[in-house]
Amino acid sequence: MVNVGIYIYTDSIADLSNVFVDNFISRVQTDGGTFEAGNCLLSELQNLGGSLGVALQAKRIELFSDEKISVTSSIQNINDIGKTYTDFSQTFTVPATKNNNKIFKHWYENSLDTQFSTLVKADAYIELDTIPFRSGKIQLESCDIKENNVQSYSITFIGNLGNLKDKFAGKFLKDLPTADYDILYTADIVKEKVVSTATSSDVMFPLISSNRYWNYGATGSNDITIISNPIRYNELFPAVRLKTVFNIIEDEFDVNLQGTIENPSVFLTDERFTNAYLYLKNAETFVFKSSSNLITWDAKTTPPNYYNINLSNETWQSTYTAKGSEYIEFINQSISISVTATVSGLPYDIILYKNGVELISQSFVSVTSPVLTGLAGSYINQNTGFNTFDTYSISIVANASITFDAELILETTFLEGYEPDFPYYPIYAVITDTATKTTNQTTPAAKLPINSYFPEIKIEDFFAGVLKMFNLTCFSSDGINYTIDTLESYYNLGGIIDLTKYVKTDSINLNRVKTYKKINFLYEKSESLVNVGFNSNAGIEYGSLYYENIPKTDGEEYSIKLPFEDLNFNNLKDKLQVGYALKSDGITKYIPKPIILYDYNPEILTSLTGTTFYFSNALTGNGTSHTSYKAFGQELLTDGITYSLNFPEQQSTLTNEVVVNSLYQTYYSNYISNIFNYRARLIKVSAILPISVLTSLKLNNRVIIRDKRYIINSFTTDLTTGEASFELLTDLRTL
Repeated sequence: MVNVGIYIYTDSIADLSNVFVDNFISRVQTDGGTFEAGNCLLSELQNLGGSLGVALQAKRIELFSDEKISVTSSIQNINDIGKTYTDFSQTFTVPATKNNNKIFKHWYENSLDTQFSTLVKADAYIELDTIPFRSGKIQLESCDIKENNVQSYSITFIGNLGNLKDKFAGKFLKDLPTADYDILYTADIVKEKVVSTATSSDVMFPLISSNRYWNYGATGSNDITIISNPIRYNELFPAVRLKTVFNIIEDEFDVNLQGTIENPSVFLTDERFTNAYLYLKNAETFVFKSSSNLITWDAKTTPPNYYNINLSNETWQSTYTAKGSEYIEFINQSISISVTATVSGLPYDIILYKNGVELISQSFVSVTSPVLTGLAGSYINQNTGFNTFDTYSISIVANASITFDAELILETTFLEGYEPDFPYYPIYAVITDTATKTTNQTTPAAKLPINSYFPEIKIEDFFAGVLKMFNLTCFSSDGINYTIDTLESYYNLGGIIDLTKYVKTDSINLNRVKTYKKINFLYEKSESLVNVGFNSNAGIEYGSLYYENIPKTDGEEYSIKLPFEDLNFNNLKDKLQVGYALKSDGITKYIPKPIILYDYNPEILTSLTGTTFYFSNALTGNGTSHTSYKAFGQELLTDGITYSLNFPEQQSTLTNEVVVNSLYQTYYSNYISNIFNYRARLIKVSAILPISVLTSLKLNNRVIIRDKRYIINSFTTDLTTGEASFELLTDLRTL
């Protein structure tokens, strides 16, 4: 029998003396001092009973002696080839011992203040004869009570890939903070990225129109060969590298997607990934949304009347309470602001926040002399109540850097009485508090906030979509460091292990491989006028593929569908190609599904022969002529080889050449061909593995059984006996 240890991390009272001493030494050294009495301090603390506190500690779960516990491991399964799998166990029961009741905090009793949460899975790991086997999460499913006595708990073990989905927690891309990756945004910068800068950066501006049906030489207002009808910078939405999006995800969820020294994420450094971009379009028309800047105040009313203005964090709170007021009735509290800029004519917005949430936004144009303007509506009145806990602040948002000083007027209005001669004519009293900005404040140069333009998609769906697109696998041994690589590269890095001597010879089962009569590799349906035309002629969405084996095979259809739209570009002339986020009438705008694009040549501009178009970094007036630009679309040229983001071999809209290195050919063909090979077999075999083999076996190991080589489709391990039930697929690849 195998000694199985299942450990779960739970809050426990622990001696934190070591942590206390280490933190103290660190603070001393940070302040420039030296501390050499750490051991003495630690010993003294422990003599006094230690420094106790709550900490996560690994606690061993007690098990039934006869309970079967099995864990299934798989990375990609031929029964569902579009998914990436992780380790998981069947739900199993553990006894309700004193130890386990303490671990699960007597979960059966919901009247207790401290509860074991079933909303969040707990970190856990499994040991076999004290050797680490798997790490992941444990989910408490239920408990069994008989005659008012708790008997057992039912729990499930889930591998670390499931942990990654838990971290994403249903959030959307737009929920990610992107301040560290936002870029300066000006008309000149956009123009440089389109027609001047040879080497691409993390944020670019593909030639995709959301406003006009650009054409070449057809005359009219959409003809970009006419100097007065240029492509204007503000017509373009940005695009960001997929690699940058992955970096943002890493920062937000405190994970490492670059892998480890032993298992690096090689594909994340591959040019076929680093030159792929996510198109940032979530509105019909581009509107620049600059980040906001808190106005800082130098002085305030002293002593205050009805506002507490905090100069240290630029906020204020109402201090008015109805009790004890000398006035008849409170009317409202309102705000006015005067912003005096050093340059006139610059548009800006003033935004009032309540508890960090936008309450009022109002647009202005800068002037060089003070003009006091009330923000629309009173923001505290009889209806909103007198909550002295609400905190307010005010920001300025400008699309260009603006230098200004300001005055903030906070007014509290009361009913003081009525005119003696006109008893129905009220007399109001207005009490004023002020904050002033007397020294010039300059807003930083306007930045483009990436998260304001992310398409509407959950992070987990986006991440899974990228894995499907390139047939990637993702795995982790610790729930922090994740390795991402193509499935073929993953198998190529696996070792070969001969398990023949461990196989139970009476338990080999030989099966035919499940086949499909058709495998559909699908993009989302596009409303773009070029895509609609392609679909009408070809009977299939642009970029999608219906794969049928030759000779034809029986079986059902299977679909691998990406959550992305594949935008078909239009070659206007030579190598000048553009995209349209316009419907079939060439006028109606639409918001596409998320779009992945390739930067055709990341190091140089694409040159045009005898072809000129106009581009402008101004909102009006003539453009300047150009004969080269940064081409975006579905193809990437790297090391003289062209790769495509389309699943089938398809004619390039840019070069008119047929691109054979499609998504299917590059990332799926080897795996699919191995499945559909007439010599392919699926065998089911059981083996009694020693602990040293069981704990070191990896899913990308190629397995030898009786001189035949297999890849692991899945295997299930009975942890208590060490017996592993394998499902193996014949490996016919050339090594």
